[in-house]
Amino acid sequence: MTADLRDLRTQEIRKHLTDVALHLFDDRGYDAVSVDNIVAIAGVSQRTFFRYFQSKDDLILQYERTLHARLLEALAARPAEEGPVTALRNAYLETATTASGYRARMRRRGQLLAASPTLRSRAGGERLAGVDDTCAVLTMRRSGTEPGDDEWRLRVIATALSAVAADAWTRWVGSGEDSDPADHLAQAFSHLTSGWDLLDE
Repeated sequence: MTADLRDLRTQEIRKHLTDVALHLFDDRGYDAVSVDNIVAIAGVSQRTFFRYFQSKDDLILQYERTLHARLLEALAARPAEEGPVTALRNAYLETATTASGYRARMRRRGQLLAASPTLRSRAGGERLAGVDDTCAVLTMRRSGTEPGDDEWRLRVIATALSAVAADAWTRWVGSGEDSDPADHLAQAFSHLTSGWDLLDE
């Protein structure tokens, strides 16, 4: 079997396990579903399941991790002349843009995440840990910036936009709208840049 075929097979199995798990979560609730339940319906062994996922939490968290990886790729590809705020904002909007045919699926994953305190805590911790990766990419993008220069400012920018993006995503999940989540992020980022002055007024 070639590497391409192996990759395709891996993607198919991962998607099959994810689809089965999501259906079970919808029917029974996240906490009521075990790995044994998932593998029984999926027709695979526990060994196969744990080859692709460390736990059932990872079935939900994988999407957040994929988004973060895509965010770093998009950020690294932004034009060099963009400042750090503009580059990071545009990278978030690019990765949050979701075609209408996928929005219901993404919303359901968000709802499962919101309904589980354990998942929310893990997702929040991973998101905060990812700020270091974001700062590293921002630093590398900025010509003439040595390690340590503006480190605190970059961390403030990355942390603020990460928190705002997460809140906008949560609001989109709860809205039930068929709008693009990127539109919610764009509005939230606008509030971030102008909100303090408007509230003071």
